[in-house]
Amino acid sequence: MADKWQLIYPNHINAIVDGYEETIEHFRDRVGFTLDRRIPDSGDGTDACLMTLGGVMFEFFAPKERGERGQGRLLARYGDHYVGIEYHVPDVTTAREFARENGIRIINDLGPAFFTYPGNSFGIAFEIYDGDFKQLAQPAGYWEIQHPLGLTGLARLSVAVANVDAAATQLHKLAEVSQIGPVSRPRASARGVQMQVGTAVWELLEPTGDGPLADYLGRYGQRIRSTVFKAGNLTAVEKHLTAQGFDLIPGDADGALAINPAQNKNLLLEFTE
Repeated sequence: MADKWQLIYPNHINAIVDGYEETIEHFRDRVGFTLDRRIPDSGDGTDACLMTLGGVMFEFFAPKERGERGQGRLLARYGDHYVGIEYHVPDVTTAREFARENGIRIINDLGPAFFTYPGNSFGIAFEIYDGDFKQLAQPAGYWEIQHPLGLTGLARLSVAVANVDAAATQLHKLAEVSQIGPVSRPRASARGVQMQVGTAVWELLEPTGDGPLADYLGRYGQRIRSTVFKAGNLTAVEKHLTAQGFDLIPGDADGALAINPAQNKNLLLEFTE
């Protein structure tokens, strides 16, 4: 039998968005992302692009029409939303064998990469790939020194789940991961646990009552809720984003700032020192 997935590092976080050019203009011109690569429609009715902020890459999928199947159906149901994450693995063939042996449904197999059914992993569609996109990265020091946000990387990925223990157990079944420790997020009316998933820290959060996390689960179900960036100076972050017309709100953790998702394609981006 094939071994569990060895998730080494995230290649990119995936989201479905409404409006291809509008999305590029918003994230590039207002937030400060770089546009790394356009990926035109290959026949599935969806344009895509790779964009990066603070060394964290995103792939935005923009269906041309809302429909009854595929990503157009998801756009019709949820609007703009996080859908999953691509991880680099040592060997995609072995990873595919593990998925098939363990009943992990593959919903799209591209050969070099494959996507899994989010229902097998608390709402997250995994994209598994043994390549990377390092050739698209900015020069060392660009995000921290040259960019006005002064970002130093990914602090953590926040994931909304119905039950932390069940989600952590499922993650352990899928991949070689380790538990860091419990966390409390009163601002989101949530509690949870941090997990080390390759080079990235995941924060699995469940509601402790009515509040932002419970509202998110009610609207979108289990899935990625937030990308949290490390910043050298939150004052610089606030200055730049306010100048771009954003209303900043408190993040989940003490001292963190966030862009109001209503002004950011429904995607929660947080910043912390």
